[in-house]
Amino acid sequence: MIVKTSAWQTIFVVLVQSLIPAYGSTRIVATSAEVTSAISSAAAGDTILVKAGTYAFSQTINISVSGTEAKRCVLMAYPGDIRPLFNLAGSTGQGSKLNGSHWHIKGIRFQNAANNGMHIKGSGNIVEYCDFFECGNTGCQIEGGASNNLILNCDSYYNTDASQGNADGFAPKMDVGTGNILRGCRSWQNSDDGYDGYLRGADKVITTYENCWCVRNGYLKSGSASSGNGNGFKMGGSDDKNLQHHAVLRNCLSVGNRVKGFDQNNNKGSMTLYNCSAYNNGTNYKIDASTLASGNALIVTNCISAGSGAVSLSGGTITTCSWSSGFSVSTADFVSVDTAGITGPRQSDGSLPAVRFLHLASGSKLIDAGTIISGMPYAGSKPDLGCFETGLPTGINRFQRSAGNRSSAASARLSFFDGRLTAKLTGTGREADCIELFDAAGKKLAGSKAEAAIVASGRYLLRTHQYNRELP
Repeated sequence: MIVKTSAWQTIFVVLVQSLIPAYGSTRIVATSAEVTSAISSAAAGDTILVKAGTYAFSQTINISVSGTEAKRCVLMAYPGDIRPLFNLAGSTGQGSKLNGSHWHIKGIRFQNAANNGMHIKGSGNIVEYCDFFECGNTGCQIEGGASNNLILNCDSYYNTDASQGNADGFAPKMDVGTGNILRGCRSWQNSDDGYDGYLRGADKVITTYENCWCVRNGYLKSGSASSGNGNGFKMGGSDDKNLQHHAVLRNCLSVGNRVKGFDQNNNKGSMTLYNCSAYNNGTNYKIDASTLASGNALIVTNCISAGSGAVSLSGGTITTCSWSSGFSVSTADFVSVDTAGITGPRQSDGSLPAVRFLHLASGSKLIDAGTIISGMPYAGSKPDLGCFETGLPTGINRFQRSAGNRSSAASARLSFFDGRLTAKLTGTGREADCIELFDAAGKKLAGSKAEAAIVASGRYLLRTHQYNRELP
């Protein structure tokens, strides 16, 4: 993606720190009782910082109060500390219930819940860099009309229920609302499915998965096979087989799931798969477009099927995929087919680990062989096939090469000043309030102050159009 800029703009390579608004109170907690009290008494704009340690809870953590779009409530690990662990073994149901809206929960690990690690019914929330593991049902479940939530850089693993047929990694399912996004998440060795979009009580909702991985679902922590469904991305399905869950998947990876990697499961909604990769699943792709409701479509573009898993697709629009006419794929196309590291530690900012697995090898005919998709960046003359784009210059390099740009490095802290979002640029002594944010691939994340307010911490590009004033 080429971003054009004018000669008077300045580009900063920035490390955006967590947004802690200047309004509301900040409370530091170090015991389970303090966590519970701070949550129950929180008001819009308040921040709760949780010190490192293990917190044992004897009952469900209920988050029922709400922030606002402009003043989120924040529950997060104390900056610089090891992420705290919430041991939910004392709960008899869901370990935590997020019924409130406009929360930002970051850097918490949820373990040992009797049911879900986190059950979300609120809307407009951000759940970032959290783990849900060894729970008695789905790690993180979204339902009850919950809409427009962002689940960012979270992991869900080793979850199993008594029947082994219900515990998924992530489940935007049942009567879930629309507009939920899962981005940069991983799900592995859950007894049922990695991601489950089964509907009961909702219809025609949209869920988006971006840069999400699922690995060996349908297997237990011990490595033995479960009696669950064992699918990676289960995109929908319903009791009467008539409900429509519209699923959009971009740059997603499905590896070693016991039954299917990408599964329709009688979904009647549209399913769009862009630049996805499947490897060594029981069946890599299983979708029948002829069963979709009228007006819906199956679109599969720039996808890879490799290893032992087969492709079972009927109908739909299949464009420049590894099984399309004129293409072939073998282990020689990849830098590595060793899965080591794909469930390993994340990078320090919570982003996915840097791995070599299924990255295309130099000389592979799958490089620059794809179809251009609006809004998705690529490196060469055309996109590659699969979820890992070879040689994609970072957004940093793209901006630095753009004619007329002045480029500098800095760190930034997003904050509010007189009701507007500003970015304090450390090392420059200046503050910018006319900003645009882009991720490392050059994708525009925010073009207004309101949109920028939901950007998570991490490494970004910040484009300023002017400086307002010197900081004291």
